[in-house]
Amino acid sequence: MKNNIWKNIADGDKEAYAELYELFFKKLYAYGRKFTTDKEVIEDSIQDVFYEIWDKRERIKTMDTPDGYFLSAFRYILLKRIKRNTTRLGEMQFSDELEFSFEHLKIALETQQELQNKLSFALTILTPRQREAIYLRFYMGLAYEEVARVLNITTKATYKIISRSLLSLRDQWPV
Repeated sequence: MKNNIWKNIADGDKEAYAELYELFFKKLYAYGRKFTTDKEVIEDSIQDVFYEIWDKRERIKTMDTPDGYFLSAFRYILLKRIKRNTTRLGEMQFSDELEFSFEHLKIALETQQELQNKLSFALTILTPRQREAIYLRFYMGLAYEEVARVLNITTKATYKIISRSLLSLRDQWPV
């Protein structure tokens, strides 16, 4: 992403704002689907994030890690909206039906259904927090620091969660 996009948005450039929207809408939507299947809640949350960006555009000059910022802000708004719309806290947890793209996990399993089934089973042993960290790190391609920001934990804790997740997956995966 061009670094001057933030300056242009701060100056009120609507085309730069539209470009930013195009860059992040699909990522945010895909991430939101991991929390809920309610398209309206996801789309409203995305709109809220972009409204905040436009509303506070004068204060935004540059952003070193826009992916982390957007995912963190979106996650906060989405979970708040889900919590407001649900009566049971259990419905807010990260989806158990998380589907990972094998490309993003860098595992060459595209055509082998048996290996896909084994991986899907292995993922079910992870906690929702572990699945979310793995998703953010490998599917979304975020750095550990960005994952930490999104999950609102320390970078050290992020390394620990992902490490333990990968160890659990390795233990479940016969070589």
